[in-house]
Amino acid sequence: MKTPEDRRATYLGSGPEAPSPPDDRLDLIREVLSAEATWAEPLPGTFELIAAEVGAGKPELAVSPKRSPRLSPAWGIAAVLVVALFGFLGWLDRPVEAEGSLVAMTGTILAPEAQGTALVREAPAGWYIRLEIEGLAAAPEDTYYEGWVWRDGEGVSIGTFHLRGGFEPVALWSGVDPADYPAISVTLQDEGAGTAASERVVMRGRIEE
Repeated sequence: MKTPEDRRATYLGSGPEAPSPPDDRLDLIREVLSAEATWAEPLPGTFELIAAEVGAGKPELAVSPKRSPRLSPAWGIAAVLVVALFGFLGWLDRPVEAEGSLVAMTGTILAPEAQGTALVREAPAGWYIRLEIEGLAAAPEDTYYEGWVWRDGEGVSIGTFHLRGGFEPVALWSGVDPADYPAISVTLQDEGAGTAASERVVMRGRIEE
């Protein structure tokens, strides 16, 4: 009986046996390996440049310009591509940092279907705020959404976005400590209308002590 590793190896070799359960990452690797451009003769110095990128930050691994006489430059490039691809996929699989304050965001009367969360986490450059929302319509043309942190009627902008590409997480940044500005809001702004917060608040949340 073939092991899962055997099935993956066969599948990468363009065999008929797909892994079980299906693995989209293997499909991506197969696509790279089957592309004609992957095996094309590279320009002089390409292998060294790619190898240097893969080994960046690892001075203990010297990059040798020598190639095995049994392998073409294309095989070398493909091997580096596979290693880099596996490394990239491993980076994608890393656990998401969950430390920080998680704030529930709810829609106002202007966007009653909107809901989501804001993860607030301190970073060297400021306070990173990862906003994940759904049910909020894309900002119409000539408008945009703006995030704010507030205290006692004083608001500080934490960034702008429009959602016209879908519900991807929004990365916002605050230069002031959100613990001192615990109210978080999202407003709908008109382009060219100035930098002040509009009264059209579409979402609200608050950092609890």
